[in-house]
Amino acid sequence: MKKVMFALLALVFSASIASAATISATDVKTSIVKADDEKVKIKTEELPDAVQTALKGQDFTGWEITSAYKHTETGTFEVELKNAAEVKTVKFDKDGNTID
Repeated sequence: MKKVMFALLALVFSASIASAATISATDVKTSIVKADDEKVKIKTEELPDAVQTALKGQDFTGWEITSAYKHTETGTFEVELKNAAEVKTVKFDKDGNTID
């Protein structure tokens, strides 16, 4: 009976280790995918017209662009803005829509 219980315990333990290894491999793969989406600094003038128009809208009145970036893989844009002491980062798609 002891041998059966020991074998069952060993089986459960090895299954939990295999499950943990699978989760770790998934996390690593996600990190690699995110690393491929490189963020490249661009000039403000290089932002698409739709993004520039959105930045001139009411939502961003009083905010100054401090830097702009393009994500090479997704084609999205990230703009860092400053209003006095307040700083924020806003992401846009190529059509000027804000994204999370």
